[in-house]
Amino acid sequence: MGPKKHLGQHFLTAPAFAKRIAAAVPARFGESVLEIGPGRGALSVHLLERFPKLHLVEVDRDAICILKEKLGDGEYSIHNEDVMEFDFDAAGSPLHAVGNLPYNIGALIIKKTLLYTPGILSCTFMVQREVAQRVVSGAHCKQNGFLSIFCQFFGSAKLLFHVPPGAFFPRPNVNSSVFQIIVDRDAEKKLDRSLWDSFFSFVDSGFSMRRKQLAKVLSIKYGHDKQFYCDKLTQIGLNEASRPEDLDVNSWLDLYKKAHLQ
Repeated sequence: MGPKKHLGQHFLTAPAFAKRIAAAVPARFGESVLEIGPGRGALSVHLLERFPKLHLVEVDRDAICILKEKLGDGEYSIHNEDVMEFDFDAAGSPLHAVGNLPYNIGALIIKKTLLYTPGILSCTFMVQREVAQRVVSGAHCKQNGFLSIFCQFFGSAKLLFHVPPGAFFPRPNVNSSVFQIIVDRDAEKKLDRSLWDSFFSFVDSGFSMRRKQLAKVLSIKYGHDKQFYCDKLTQIGLNEASRPEDLDVNSWLDLYKKAHLQ
């Protein structure tokens, strides 16, 4: 089975890295594990050693027979579906997600998975290195952006290790990294779920002109004058000249509540 460019397939071929990813999944007895995009099963065989009832979701029909042959008989379940259409409930809950994500839709898969909260317990994903750096980036960093705030709203994110291009076939033109998010069990207590879309839209608007001062950007997007947002920034202990990248997820939450919920 050759890699399909339109699916963004770069198959992991280095067993040492596959073992490290499988070993990093923090699932305990009775918790479900879902591998996203198993491809030819390089990671799957090591996951199956730890999690006999593993679920796998794979859109490529040609990969299914290869996976079944490699994994043999067992209690695992393969779902031949597009992960963006897949109902995570079919893999059980609570759930740990793991996978070597396709570069072209990696960020979309991360977002969908985290929005499964509270049914999701952790994500252990390999992605393009710059995407992983954005996920784990903190305040005052260039990489801090919408994806950083989105992911860290749901839990604690950390970079686990890097994976070189030579660990894949075909060899990608970019470096890869594995990151992990341990999802907070109280995500819905931080902000009512009915307000999540509004909050993420607020953050997205703030980063739409990241070189400008945040108060100016929000005044353009939401119609209040700039001083309104300057005052809100100072009320939460920040400089009124702060730029979007200067705020961590808690600051964004505080600003949203001050500016839009009071």
